Amino acid sequence: MKRIIILCLSLALLLACVPTPEEEFVVNKGDGSAAAAGETDERVSEVLSTVPSAWTAAFSFREGTVVVTVDAAIDVPQVDRFPIVEVTPAVVDAQIAAGLLNRLIPNGSILIPNQSGQAYTVEDVDRWIEQVRLLLAHTDEMSFASIDERDAYINTQNAELERLFEMRRTAEEGAVTAVDNYALLKRYGAMQCRVLDARGTECADLLWKPQAEETSDKRESVLHIDALSAACRLADHEIETVEEGRQLADELIDELGISDRYVCVSVMDGKNWICFCYGVQYGGIAASPFTETVIDVGSYRVPWPNEMLQIRLNRNDGRASASYVSPSKIVGELGNAALLPFSEIQEQFEKDMKASYAWMDDGTVSAEIAVTRVSLGYYRVPMKDAPDRYALIPAWTFEGSRTTFEKSDNGVDLFANENDLKNNVLLIISGVDGSLLYAG
Repeated sequence: MKRIIILCLSLALLLACVPTPEEEFVVNKGDGSAAAAGETDERVSEVLSTVPSAWTAAFSFREGTVVVTVDAAIDVPQVDRFPIVEVTPAVVDAQIAAGLLNRLIPNGSILIPNQSGQAYTVEDVDRWIEQVRLLLAHTDEMSFASIDERDAYINTQNAELERLFEMRRTAEEGAVTAVDNYALLKRYGAMQCRVLDARGTECADLLWKPQAEETSDKRESVLHIDALSAACRLADHEIETVEEGRQLADELIDELGISDRYVCVSVMDGKNWICFCYGVQYGGIAASPFTETVIDVGSYRVPWPNEMLQIRLNRNDGRASASYVSPSKIVGELGNAALLPFSEIQEQFEKDMKASYAWMDDGTVSAEIAVTRVSLGYYRVPMKDAPDRYALIPAWTFEGSRTTFEKSDNGVDLFANENDLKNNVLLIISGVDGSLLYAG
């Protein structure tokens, strides 16, 4: 709870300086004063040019029991300006969902069970049938440019009725719908069902929750395709290296037509699976690889999970899974951000590490924290006093490992905590004023 309170206070201080869309402000540390865009462009270039390509450092705290080492490459975007960008929740695009399924499960099909979780009910289809019949009943009251246009309209509605009657049969009995069509995905609501491979064997679970367009809250828009068997394949061969998997995942993102919106920001290299995490990018600046949103239980706003597209590849048999969560759309720029010099970020990093990692309980004897990557990109924050508005702001992300050593039951031997991660986001610090945005 203490960490959440610190985070909320930091966000409030930061976002108090975020300008409104009508004002061309440049966000500076402390006073939120205005400056000309040209001066800010020059300032951003100056700050980025002084960032070193690597950073080596070491310090300790809590009477020397917590040791932090930094031996990290530093990644910064090659840009001349760093705009603050307003974003809003969007829906998972049905074309992307269809493309992922077609690529992961060629010649597959969707099995719609006659149980809770099916894509639609008999009552749903009956309602749609009645709507089409009502349209046909009022055809004589409509105006058409020609008889041919009128006949074409009637033929279209009759074809729709035939399709709906087929859908009604699937709702009654449970049926298989061809994956390569996807009229079901593109037109109708959420579904949770199984996917069959070309041989008719169940090979994956599908969760599709696009949210209706008329729904104002689209924060829960998700697509999950979870492989159950080796028949769910991304490639015709096994994945042997991270580089090979990255190439396949990048090709998939490109095929879906979204490589201009998403870029790989993190790779989780496990024993059996390799997970490639794609984050949103804007103007050549990628989002932080952070995938978890800390929620204040007393907040007035509805939680919106961080946007992420993940492709997971099995090292051994080519199985693949995909998750697409909480996409966003760009509303516009709010102004240019003035960046703090990296030397001030380094000083703030040490202060925040000492403050954030002094939480260890008595059972933890010592800890080793190693920072292996530092990057500058976007981080999404809620805008002050605006429940439905969010902004992408400059932020420094510090990644690495944390290993804590605890006492065993006999009180003598030490062991490493199995919950510690080798690849972990340790800290995220605002590039605007140095405030703490996240501590892992």
